[in-house]
Amino acid sequence: MNGVCTMEPRTAIVTGASHGIGQYIARALAGRGMNLLLVARSEGELARFARELRSPDVKVAVAAVDLGGQDAARQVADAAQAELGAVDVLVNNAATEPQIRFHVLRPDEIEYVLRVDLTTPLLLSRLLLPGMLDRGYGRIVNVSSLAGHVSFPYTETYAAAKDGLTAFSRVLRSDYRKAGVTATSLILGAVKDAGFSARTLTETGLTASTSFAAKPEKVAAATLRAIDRGTAEIVVNPGPGRLLKALMDYFPGMGPVINRLSGADKLMTEVAEHREAARARKLAEEPGVPPSSVTAPARGARHRHGAPRPAGPPARGPERRIQPSRWPRWPASPPLARPDRHRVIGRRDASSRAPRKNKTPIPARS
Repeated sequence: MNGVCTMEPRTAIVTGASHGIGQYIARALAGRGMNLLLVARSEGELARFARELRSPDVKVAVAAVDLGGQDAARQVADAAQAELGAVDVLVNNAATEPQIRFHVLRPDEIEYVLRVDLTTPLLLSRLLLPGMLDRGYGRIVNVSSLAGHVSFPYTETYAAAKDGLTAFSRVLRSDYRKAGVTATSLILGAVKDAGFSARTLTETGLTASTSFAAKPEKVAAATLRAIDRGTAEIVVNPGPGRLLKALMDYFPGMGPVINRLSGADKLMTEVAEHREAARARKLAEEPGVPPSSVTAPARGARHRHGAPRPAGPPARGPERRIQPSRWPRWPASPPLARPDRHRVIGRRDASSRAPRKNKTPIPARS
């Protein structure tokens, strides 16, 4: 690639590294001999995983940071400077998805999802970018999703953030590629045994087909390919993933149809009910929360669009008042009994015709 340095990276940050896809990515980078900073909220899980990865040739540090915090990006950047020094690779993998109906989410819950999934990755990239430009090398890998492209149910905030992350990667790569810094968007579908889909099924006890789910090793391999080649976008999905994404972009109405036929609508409705009931129980235990704000929907009581069905008889709309007409209403009677101006035009028999008057011819002028 023109203007891109191909040096061997030595240090990397991986967010969301305490479980799931992040661990597979971290193992792949450690296998390349990179020193790592693992970032997640759970310090205990990070410490255990770091011990697994450490070797005489690989240094692994941890930073327990909630990426939904206001100063999360600065905390991670400071930890990287203290533990690694220069950072060659940033993998923005951490994400959160409440999987709750959008109209039920509180504004602060929506803002938290946007901070974890979009705002903090952007700010962290901004803090690390000057050092990458000074060294003439840097790789930023943003883990995105197909959720927005396929209209996956009840992922409005998550899909908006992930699509924003993809757009950010495109523009960043275009602006800084010639300076040696590239950004790649890994666009994922469902992932087997890792990611949101696997954790959701484990939590709820539901089952779903994994025929079209990618293996987490494929995600790790795509990360290495992004680092080596600086590719703009990599779709990680079994089958024609890039073609599917392109079709969804051109024909957005296909997404809901596929979700309905595949059973995703029904599955995600059950997941949303499970999550909302658990959320209501948790909020009910918090002091000062009004009972009206924590009512859980009855299981199975749904409108066809997924919203909870209200209890009791269906509400009747406001009574419609018929406005009086400006024109007089004639009494019900045969059309011929009405005034002549309202007479129905049509064929009439001879008896109903008025006698024709004889007209005196006008004499011709001489």
